[in-house]
Amino acid sequence: MAYNLKMALRDSKEATRPYLIVNPLLAKHMPVTPSCSLKHFTELGEKINKICENEKVLVIGFAETATAVGAAVALLIKDAVYVHTTRETLDLMQSNLVVDFLEEHSHAKNQSLYLSDQYKDLSKFDRIVFVEDEITTGKTILNFLKTINYFGKISISALVFNGLNEDVFSDYDATFFCLQKIGYVNNIFVDRLPDTRLGVNISNYKIECDRISKEVINSLDKTDIEDKNILILGTEEFMYPVLVIGSDIEKTAKHVVSHSTTRSPILPKNETDYPIYSKYEFKSFYNDQRNTYIYNLEKYDTVIVVTNSKKEFYQDFIKILQNIGNQKIYLVRIENV
Repeated sequence: MAYNLKMALRDSKEATRPYLIVNPLLAKHMPVTPSCSLKHFTELGEKINKICENEKVLVIGFAETATAVGAAVALLIKDAVYVHTTRETLDLMQSNLVVDFLEEHSHAKNQSLYLSDQYKDLSKFDRIVFVEDEITTGKTILNFLKTINYFGKISISALVFNGLNEDVFSDYDATFFCLQKIGYVNNIFVDRLPDTRLGVNISNYKIECDRISKEVINSLDKTDIEDKNILILGTEEFMYPVLVIGSDIEKTAKHVVSHSTTRSPILPKNETDYPIYSKYEFKSFYNDQRNTYIYNLEKYDTVIVVTNSKKEFYQDFIKILQNIGNQKIYLVRIENV
């Protein structure tokens, strides 16, 4: 079933992640025909059911958005036990509390799983199936697994995988199921570019930029740039080498545009002749203690982000690009000398 994910910004200072994915078929944030939602959820359940034959399965849906998805998935697995996590403190025996864990990116971070005495011994289950509406890093599920010390068979399932690296579950007997993947990021590393913050001979600097441009372009999949609409992005002060690379890509691409992340906060308006119509805020590539912005983002065939940051503070920005619909993304990291 084809569907278009939407992105909305969170209006909460408690949320680590500044956005959320809105699935029009989820029956949560947008109105939808119930049968359409159930058909959507059932497609995920049908995929998982194929490997669960003759197994005793516990299906766990994650509150609050995936509670219905989890139930629909569990219904497809014969004799499955279904439970969903909760953000509420239930008036139950403390012994019914299986685990408290963190959903760290959320506006409501604390989650709990309760089970009746009949089901709380997880070792009796051959497989645990985790069901989410969207999984990005899988950190919430890892937090859960580490807390309960469960190392049996698990299945990680979601309507959407948003760049999930399945290798993070390498310690487990894990399988993965989803209906849609938002594209993975291709990483390119380049070194030996002089740092203009220290002063450079400009002629030599241009030669080095030309060299790096060739190296970057040779690392790109030609099918991702030839006759394609391309966005190439710089980060804050790091702009000139990006323009050199972009101008070289213009020779084979259909259309190339470039702009950059910035510290400057600007108010967007949807008005004729007003220059800024959309704004996204995220952690700086260079310092996770401050935020930066990007404006007027669109969907492109390929996005190339070029930075000289040595830090690992770019994940929020990559997810913003993905949630707009950009599925072919390159992250080029250039080392200054």
